[in-house]
Amino acid sequence: MTNLVKLATARALVDANAVRQASVVGEAGAWTVQLQTHNQTRVLATKANAPRRFGSFESALKVLREMGMPLDVLHVDAAQWDAEGGTAKRRPDRSEAMKVKEMDARYAVSLRTQTEHALADPRPALSSVQAKQQMETLKAQQRAVLDAALRAKGTRA
Repeated sequence: MTNLVKLATARALVDANAVRQASVVGEAGAWTVQLQTHNQTRVLATKANAPRRFGSFESALKVLREMGMPLDVLHVDAAQWDAEGGTAKRRPDRSEAMKVKEMDARYAVSLRTQTEHALADPRPALSSVQAKQQMETLKAQQRAVLDAALRAKGTRA
């Protein structure tokens, strides 16, 4: 059976300088990460204790970098890698969730920007009552202009 190691434990091994070599191994449709310690090889695992499969080499490399793995001990084995092979699980629910998350992030940025513009506005702030009074004054002025224009034409509204 393959020795599996979870991400937190792998980080601890890297921090303790117990990892001699890291290998990114290509398989049918995915990549796995193997860590060679002093006495055994361990495969990076998921939370469900299954070998963690990466869809791209870059994503596997990103995890190694985030763990703090020095790249001088990195080995790549692409002999068995097949981009078309394997049964890649597609997750349309995750795709939709990521789209919603992106939309939420854009909306949050928009709100933040609008708030910053509003706070930076040099005009004095009005209370609700003051705003209503100002609008009533504007409407009365516009009505007076309209009435004057209608009277000048000879019709009355």
